[in-house]
Amino acid sequence: MAGTTFSTTLQTLRKNRGVTQEQLATHLGVSPQAVSKWENGSYPDGDLLPQIADYFEVSIDYLYGRAKDNVSLEQQLMETIKGIDVPPDYDHSEHMDRIMKYIWAMQLGLWSENKNYYDRMRSEGDYVIASTLFDKSGFNFFRLNKNLEFFTVMKRPEKGFASYFKVTDELTELFAFLGKKKNLQVLFYLLSLDAGNGVSVSTIAKRVGISEAEARAAVEYLKQVPNYETGNRILMEVSVLDEFDKSEPLYAVKSSVACTVLLLLAGADVMIHPPVSYAMSVGGTNKAWLEREQMEFLQKPDKK
Repeated sequence: MAGTTFSTTLQTLRKNRGVTQEQLATHLGVSPQAVSKWENGSYPDGDLLPQIADYFEVSIDYLYGRAKDNVSLEQQLMETIKGIDVPPDYDHSEHMDRIMKYIWAMQLGLWSENKNYYDRMRSEGDYVIASTLFDKSGFNFFRLNKNLEFFTVMKRPEKGFASYFKVTDELTELFAFLGKKKNLQVLFYLLSLDAGNGVSVSTIAKRVGISEAEARAAVEYLKQVPNYETGNRILMEVSVLDEFDKSEPLYAVKSSVACTVLLLLAGADVMIHPPVSYAMSVGGTNKAWLEREQMEFLQKPDKK
């Protein structure tokens, strides 16, 4: 039987996915012989087409070679993501899962020795496994543990990382603040508040088990970070009036800025618990991470 566009596309998708005819048949609830026939020119029942398309994450049009050639991969990815229903409570779990799969596919694509897609390995235990790429263009890091899975990518600035990352008073003050256990406890407690909730200094002191002076000092610092004029600071302050028009300030962490705090904590966790193994590691440069010539604080060696 002569092959068709459908049979060729199905066979290509299956091989790229790294699954056998038997595995695809099991997923669809048909016999391996049925899959073999499809790949040799016959067609499945119409009610199986959505299942096949969903399994390979393509459209039914794509299976029949009717996908638009002029549609970019980025547009296809966007349309796939937009096709996922979002529940009323805005739980984007399915979006996150799909994004992680796409990112892992890109990681595999960077590994020249790998030819087929396979699902990412995710550790069940406490030991950390990761996937990373680093070269002169920048780096990415993919933590693959189920208890905390995240991906970050950073492109090297045109003038190098040291042109942006500098030892400043602001950076020193931030790490000095975070270096005190009581301040970290205040920050963690503020991050535990639901959106729309705020707490007073006295409540912070009582819940964390510190003095009001310590709680107020932590709040005053967080009110000033970041120290620029946009007003988009970590801590948000509102005032509540009692019946005598006396106001009491309440504090909460801005959700849009809290993400950066979690990113910092995730990075710190990797420093404390570095990966014990790598699902994939691709490196292509001996270039230093920071450019020494851009570090003003370094002393020049004496010439003798």
